Amino acid sequence: MNKRPLFSKNAFTIWLMIALVALAFNLRSPLTAIPPIVNEIRSALHINAATAGLLTSIPILCFGILTPLASYLINRTSLKFSVLMTLVGCIIGTLIRASGSFGGLISGTIIIGMALTIGNIVSLLIIAKDFPHKSHIVTGLYTSALNVGTMLSSALTPPMTHYWGWKTALASWVDLAFLALILWLVIFYAEKSFAEYSNDTLPSEKETEKATANILAKDHHPHDSVHRQLVQILVISFAAHLCVYYGLTAWIPSFLRQANQMTSSEAGAAAALFQILALLGSFGIPLLSQRFSSAFLLKLIGLCWLVTPVGLLWLPSLWLFWLILGGFAAGGGFTVIFSTVIQFSRNLDDNRRISSAVQGVGYIFASASPLFIGFLHQAYGDWKAAFCFLSVASLPLFWTGYRLQKIEKYYRA
Repeated sequence: MNKRPLFSKNAFTIWLMIALVALAFNLRSPLTAIPPIVNEIRSALHINAATAGLLTSIPILCFGILTPLASYLINRTSLKFSVLMTLVGCIIGTLIRASGSFGGLISGTIIIGMALTIGNIVSLLIIAKDFPHKSHIVTGLYTSALNVGTMLSSALTPPMTHYWGWKTALASWVDLAFLALILWLVIFYAEKSFAEYSNDTLPSEKETEKATANILAKDHHPHDSVHRQLVQILVISFAAHLCVYYGLTAWIPSFLRQANQMTSSEAGAAAALFQILALLGSFGIPLLSQRFSSAFLLKLIGLCWLVTPVGLLWLPSLWLFWLILGGFAAGGGFTVIFSTVIQFSRNLDDNRRISSAVQGVGYIFASASPLFIGFLHQAYGDWKAAFCFLSVASLPLFWTGYRLQKIEKYYRA
């Protein structure tokens, strides 16, 4: 007699969602642990602002360059193996990065970037595979978890650095990856127990793939040319969104310290607030999507990104208001773009290919943003050129929103 499964089907779904949230906590927090303490790292390792910008740019560049390879790896192995690769790589990279040398800092950052690249794609495939009926809601929950993770690392890294030093502060974030790894091992064991219990099985991978493909493909049989246009729109939208998001994420603490004479801890707390405010967009977009199209929401995100950098530049005393707008755009941009990928993908394999294209190209462009902002700040001695560049970078979102509006009309016809 086979033993009973570890969870019921309903309980398994809840635990799977919790494990997905735990995975998402680790997909951005290693990146945002650096900006609030970049001055301490620069002082300890004697590096300039442009070089410090590499610490944020390298993982984002990995997201772009290595995304096709990560997509191929996922296709050739399995979702389970890819999740393990993400979390184990994050653990190893975090520990190496905190070794205290410049070489360790760079090599650890590269390993983290490689691991998170896999996680970026596999997380969306898990949502499409296991939550096809609730993709908007779960995508919002997923992006919220991304932002909570970044909020925690932005807020807690500076005080930990103050008491224990920057190396221990960076190493401490390995705990999040260990927690997520344990949860996913439980999920894998639960899946195995379902397979061994003949009277209460989960659907097979082929059955799940077929059911998911039918749901995702329903009423979506566009000509290949229209499908290619949709992918191009999503690529451009994601690139513009990430360019502004990562440019601000990397340099908001330094800007606020200079513009508003904040302490390192105060600026780190403000940066953390920027990340947690992204929950407004992560949860707001699924609600707004019930009344407004993705095209309208994309243009709304563009408007928020257009205003935020200029507002911070000219009225820094109102930084809280500008961070609210930016936070909404940060969470909302990820949610509307990822949801559109899931919504219009023909099946899971198509989802993987679109995600690879969108994230690959988008992150390549975004990787240059923190580095370019650091260069402009150093070249001109202030933030005007840097933040004006970020506002200009948001303009493609208005064009892609207009193009997406036409494609949505085609789908509805």
